[in-house]
Amino acid sequence: MTPMKRSVQTQVSEPFMESWGEESLPELPAEQSLTEYSDLEEAPSAHTLYVGHLNPQFSVPVLACLLRDTLERLEMPVAREHIEVVRRPRKAYALVQVTVHRDTLASLPWRLQTALEEHLILKELAARGKELLLSEAQGPFSHREIVGKDQLFQGAFLGSETRNMEFKRGSGEYLSLAFKHHVRRYVCAFLNSEGGSLLVGVEDSGLVQGIRCSHRDEDRARLLVDSILQGFKPQIFPDAYTLTFIPVISTSETSVPLKVIRLTVHTPKAQSQPQLYQTDQGEVFLRRDGSIQGPLSASAIQEWCRQRWLVELGKLEEKMKALTMEKEQLQQQLQQHGPVSCTCCVL
Repeated sequence: MTPMKRSVQTQVSEPFMESWGEESLPELPAEQSLTEYSDLEEAPSAHTLYVGHLNPQFSVPVLACLLRDTLERLEMPVAREHIEVVRRPRKAYALVQVTVHRDTLASLPWRLQTALEEHLILKELAARGKELLLSEAQGPFSHREIVGKDQLFQGAFLGSETRNMEFKRGSGEYLSLAFKHHVRRYVCAFLNSEGGSLLVGVEDSGLVQGIRCSHRDEDRARLLVDSILQGFKPQIFPDAYTLTFIPVISTSETSVPLKVIRLTVHTPKAQSQPQLYQTDQGEVFLRRDGSIQGPLSASAIQEWCRQRWLVELGKLEEKMKALTMEKEQLQQQLQQHGPVSCTCCVL
């Protein structure tokens, strides 16, 4: 393969057919057509394309629009939702999900270089003094390895924290020090409200960074969560929560995979009477908008119970009112139709 000019790069493997000798190639019979062997051609496969040296002076929507137009010029149409642009003060790059043949991906740098020389691509898309950098995204995960699973791009924006969503950066020794305390507090708070998710590996601003988490760390996290939640009262069953580890696609190569830990507490089932969950240490927490309240004092727990009982009492009063109205309507219908006579015939 001929090396490309300047900084345009890609990572492809040489076709294995080039290593064969001419004598080893089988000859096709004259009466057979080459189209009969079309099924042997490699099918398009999914790839994550890294586009570097984007102009950070543009906003994320503008960069995504320009990048989409650029890829269309390179005969690689991509949907907008498959373009993830990460913009920093002095740099910007994008991760694009594409489904193409391997030879199309291999020819991409050549076609990009040709387009640059012919001035067909907007030069404003690239940062000042640089040229676009194209390559397959480098990192611990390839697209094939995460098919069928959730995935997040490093630098993606997940929005703001809500009543049902809590973010934790989780840097340093988080898994061995702070994780267990957050499991107690937030799971208890979500159980006592409307459910929710704790995401570790996401900054408070909503940007995905990921946390180094090996397979051994995953096993330890699962054992830790199960052991803590088994001590909750009332008892929590396994179907009440879900612990998942979401791969994070990054352009930097790390020895330990980056992931986002997602601990989701499902919406509690309706109970016949109000109840509060307490942790294995006997503490009670409630969820507020973007924060938690607790551990609650005895007076706060009593007030919570009083308010919940008032809510339940209001529901019962509404139900009684509806039943009373239905009874009155039935009585009116009986009065309008008058007495009903019946004749029985005994054989």
